[in-house]
Amino acid sequence: MGFYVWLLPLTLWAAFAQTEVATTEQAPYPAQVLSISADGVELKVGSKLSTIPLDKLRRLRFANNAAEERLGGTAQAGGIASSSNSAQRVSLRDGSLFGYRSFTLAAESARFELEAGARFSLPASEVQHVQLQELNPAQWTQWQAIVQSRASGDTLVLIRSAEALETLEGIVSAVDAEHVSFDFGGQNINAPLTKLAGLRLFAPAPVATGRNRDDSSTKLSAIAQDLSGNRWMTAAATQSRGSDEVELLLRCGAKLTLPVGQLAEIDFSAGSTQFLANLEPLSRDSGRSPSAGAGLPIGLTVAGAEGLFGARARNQSHAGQPALGPGLEFLGSGSISYRTPPEFTRLRGEVELRPSGNRFTPVHVVVRLENEVIWQERLSETGRRWPVDVPIAPDGRLHIEVTTEAETPVGDVVLWHDLRLVK
Repeated sequence: MGFYVWLLPLTLWAAFAQTEVATTEQAPYPAQVLSISADGVELKVGSKLSTIPLDKLRRLRFANNAAEERLGGTAQAGGIASSSNSAQRVSLRDGSLFGYRSFTLAAESARFELEAGARFSLPASEVQHVQLQELNPAQWTQWQAIVQSRASGDTLVLIRSAEALETLEGIVSAVDAEHVSFDFGGQNINAPLTKLAGLRLFAPAPVATGRNRDDSSTKLSAIAQDLSGNRWMTAAATQSRGSDEVELLLRCGAKLTLPVGQLAEIDFSAGSTQFLANLEPLSRDSGRSPSAGAGLPIGLTVAGAEGLFGARARNQSHAGQPALGPGLEFLGSGSISYRTPPEFTRLRGEVELRPSGNRFTPVHVVVRLENEVIWQERLSETGRRWPVDVPIAPDGRLHIEVTTEAETPVGDVVLWHDLRLVK
């Protein structure tokens, strides 16, 4: 009860607070959001009312600085806190990522209570994996490899030691506050949650449009982030006029209602997005010669060796990772260049160092527009994503570069997640 008493004045304050509105045609400006619907966002700027169509809207960033401080500052523009190593984190097949306070599963239905008190349920088949414990670096590396690997059934991931995880494949029949009920080869096991790193639920194929789902429900309309660091992949976001709540229809079909005071932003640019991995590159350089760079004897060349290193497109959702779209993977040093299409004005995404083992070499990553550096970072740790959100000029030459720090590098695999141009 105490939580809701505290939340009431917060949501009332947020309902009348100014929201930063970013459109495709002008610089961000403050306004009061009156309603959100399929027709657009109804705004009040001073005494003037207007409606911005969704295809002209880039982002609503809510004025929740005071709320963010009370909740520990977990909201991050351009970054998702729930993508990091943390206990009680869920990944849905539609790309949503969120933390929960309680989780149960029964009769093929998963039910969640969020940290902020909201509750919702969805078919268990829409849940990709649930991380139950915060893991140490060795366990975290193994967990990531497990959730990206192929499976033929539900998977329990057991903590065997500080250095090792173990997997069991079978059927998850139920989850309560203390146990997972698991059918392992015809034997029913009640596994304590405290002994598990997490669990992964199996689906034979990506969830497609079904008989009971309208085609529009699977199309990404907007990405909502809340102050707990959760990311919600939505087919529709609606707010009735005078209401202090926003209803999110997720791509998986589940409905979730959040107070405006709990929202950090709603990014509508998904409808005007171009992923770099889908563009034809102007040039590509692996940074290695086809012979020596591929670890072959000097003077010996192998057809196709150049393609083993440098940048390549990667469909991360097929690799078991929640993703908005395809990303870029660099195996070692290299660069790739693109011509930015007209009307696109920003580059957004995330980048991380993702070695296949525990050893790695730090790398430098650079984004250039023509010959000017517009973003750069040194990646010197794993298990962390650095957000990228920078302005670009349309019809320019965009360069993505990765450089390792050692002459004989190890583990220098760099993933650019959801690297995309937005209008």
